[in-house]
Formats: sequence, structure tokens, C-alpha cells
Amino acid sequence: NMLTMSFEFPSLNSFLEFVVSCIVAVLCGIIIGLERESKGKPAGLRTLVLISLGSCIYVHISILLAASFGDPGRVAAQIVTGIGFLGAGAILQKSESGYIAGLTTAASIWVTAAIGMIVGGRHYIFGLTAVIIVVICLRTLRLLEGFLFFGNSMDIKKIAFESNFGKTKWVLIGLMEDHLIHPGEYHFRDDGVGRSVLEIKYVQKNRNHRAFLADAAVLPEILEIA
Repeated sequence: NMLTMSFEFPSLNSFLEFVVSCIVAVLCGIIIGLERESKGKPAGLRTLVLISLGSCIYVHISILLAASFGDPGRVAAQIVTGIGFLGAGAILQKSESGYIAGLTTAASIWVTAAIGMIVGGRHYIFGLTAVIIVVICLRTLRLLEGFLFFGNSMDIKKIAFESNFGKTKWVLIGLMEDHLIHPGEYHFRDDGVGRSVLEIKYVQKNRNHRAFLADAAVLPEILEIA
């Protein structure tokens, strides 16, 4: 038996629709990814762009296969299940500290996949509108959360430490990353008497802040916490 292969070239309109969908999906991923990247989150620009683009392509696969075999929702429906593995990977179980981190990042992955799917269905206005709503939520709800739950309880903690040729600074930065403290919440300076100082925005009700201070306090290079 001779193996025969046939190639079916898409129409110009369907090809252009695919290209436009991919471009819009990438744009949506970039917008959400830049917001997450600015917060130093593990699921940043490249990750969310690929999630949005991949979801868009899978929807197109569903539409193409349905033209020959039937239900276009069978492939697309598996995106919802499959994206859960990426979301689970973003959730870090802090068993020793007794809390779970990364839920917002996992939710961002989940909603980015949904946006990629709707763009893949060629509903571009809906997709772009959803992106705007997502970014507004990520930007404003954090401020609202701080106003409602933290109020005016923020304080500036000053941690004086021995530089140890710059090594202590990187130990402290690593600790802050472990406790999900954003770079915008702290800065380093010299106190003018030969000591280095970390100034950090501290909220008593914030579990991450309390855990960081507890871990930093036991470092031998720490001279004072005021």
C-alpha cells in the first residue's frame, strides 16, 4: 500500500483570522504579564503570554477539528483542566509558617487562559475588555485591601546590620523574597556611622512581615531592629 499524504491550504480569511487572534492573545498576555512582572511574581511576562497564546491556539484547534469530526468544545474544555497544573505549581505551601502563598498568581494564570480562549473564539473586544478589568482589579483591590484591613497601622522598621562585604544584604533580600515582600516595600542605605540599614514598610497584621522580622532577628549580622 502506498502511503498518500494530502495537504489542505487554508483560505486567506481563515489564516488571517488565526494570525490576528494570536497577535491579540499575545497582547493580552503582555498586558497582564507586565502587571505581574512589576510585582515580582513568579508567573511573569513570558509565562502569561505563552498561556494566553497557547489557550488561543487550542481553541483554534478545536474549531479546525470540529469541521471534520464534530464538537468544537471537546479540546477547548480540556484547557480548563490542564491549566490547573500550572496554577498548582504557582502555589507554594509554606507549611512551616502555616500559610499558603501564590493563590493570586494561580488565579492570574487561570484568568489569562480564559482570556486566551475567548480571543481564540474571535471575540477580541470581549478579550481586551476582560484584560482591562483584570488589571484594574489587580491594581486597585490591593489598595482597597490595605485601606480596609491595615488602615494606618503601617510603620517603618529600621534594621541595622554588618555589611560583611555585601553578603548580609543579599541574605536579607533572599529572606524578603521568601516571604513575598515586594521590592517597593523596602530600601537599603548607610547610616553614616559605618553600618548598613534596611528600611522596610512594616504592617503588624501582615503575616509575611512578621515572619520576615522573626527570621531576620536571629541572623548574627543583625545589630539592631528599631
